[in-house]
Amino acid sequence: MASIVEYDERKAAVNAYPEWIISPPNPSECCFPGMEQIGKVEEDGNWLYSYKRCRVCGYTVRHFLMMSPEAIQKMRGDILRTLN
Repeated sequence: MASIVEYDERKAAVNAYPEWIISPPNPSECCFPGMEQIGKVEEDGNWLYSYKRCRVCGYTVRHFLMMSPEAIQKMRGDILRTLN
């Protein structure tokens, strides 16, 4: 899975979503209460995700939400075919 996030401790944090994001490589104490979703929910393969970024330090992660509805339907069909 490709990511638009570059983790670099030497560069300043930058939010140029949706093209690219520069993030510190590690979270800080400010991250837990300070994370906010940036952009919309996206799909990559079988997964739905969004980017979350700390309002204070700029630490960014890809936050996986769930499997896509299409992937769940396919898996359900595969299971039902196996059981028959």
